Amino acid sequence: MQPDLVPAWSRQLFREIAKPRLAGSKEVASVEDLIVKQLERFGFNVERQPFRTSPKRLHAGSVLGAGLGWVALVLIPLFFFPISGWIVATIGTASFAVVGLVAAGIANGALPLNVPTVEAHNLIASRTPAPMIWLVAHSDSKTQSISLKGRIIVSVLSVAGLVGVFIVLGARLFVPVPVIVASVPLLGLLVGAAGLSRPALRGGSPGAVDNASGVIAALHAAELLSDRQDVGVLITGAEEFGMEGARAWIARGDCSGSFINFDGVDTTGLFNIMRHRASGSGGGGSQRLHDAVCRVLTERGLGVRSRALPFGVFVDGSIIAKGGLPGLTISRGTWKTLAVVHTMKDTADRTDPVGAVLAGAAVADAVRTELG
Repeated sequence: MQPDLVPAWSRQLFREIAKPRLAGSKEVASVEDLIVKQLERFGFNVERQPFRTSPKRLHAGSVLGAGLGWVALVLIPLFFFPISGWIVATIGTASFAVVGLVAAGIANGALPLNVPTVEAHNLIASRTPAPMIWLVAHSDSKTQSISLKGRIIVSVLSVAGLVGVFIVLGARLFVPVPVIVASVPLLGLLVGAAGLSRPALRGGSPGAVDNASGVIAALHAAELLSDRQDVGVLITGAEEFGMEGARAWIARGDCSGSFINFDGVDTTGLFNIMRHRASGSGGGGSQRLHDAVCRVLTERGLGVRSRALPFGVFVDGSIIAKGGLPGLTISRGTWKTLAVVHTMKDTADRTDPVGAVLAGAAVADAVRTELG
């Protein structure tokens, strides 16, 4: 797509959205106003769904990381001294279980932290009560201590280290474990846990790729499908607090159809098409959407990769699928893209809305193919 074929409104709106906009802030509220005006220009009726939320799930992740790290430190001398394997295994297993229960309790609110709540909003745009397809993106952004790339790495290290530690604990029941064998998973767990334990929030990233680009993609697809009555748009709030907006939308109990979620659409790299099977279904609806979108992008000479959601990455699509709707998440980028996501480097100066417009146009064509 030539730059001059990108709608003028998308370039202007992209730069207006790409500013720090933490959930519950005045900045995200002003961005939501801009999005509402654009949707109304396309002929949609827009409802604002308010909900109270907090970053408790982010804090739970930090507590989990810190807890795993401390347990690993406690296990180091137990592995290397002549202590009964059953005692070591019992202490290790019980300690990990306690850490997991505490983190889960914080995440679901059973163990409250002194974390203030904020009011966030979902923007729900439609022309009929039950659209057949939802175009989804999230409006907020955040800055964390490490980038999304770093979080993927430490998540893999943590899980691999944890699995390795349990294997060593099991072996320790029967035979002495060489120091070098026990050290490898413990070191991996310590490094990964240290990364996960970093402060949950450090402010709001400009969020150009994550997720001003996704908003532009969803709005462009909505513009191209503005003649249809069976298309809705969902712009979720507080996605960066743990997909809280998607949870609030599903909790309403009036969801319908299927969805296409746009999250992180850079101007370089392959388009990643990630399928979400609806809870309790065979996944046929998401497969048809997947095939249609892949076909359109391929026909336009664009690189496509069909893949599972990367380990350690969480998106609205996962929550919506658990609520019973099949769908896709579409992103585009490289490892360099992941290295700026959730940092202050994710600015409008390093990218532009061309990739988002390409994604939106492809989805619009795929929807017409799928829905007729």
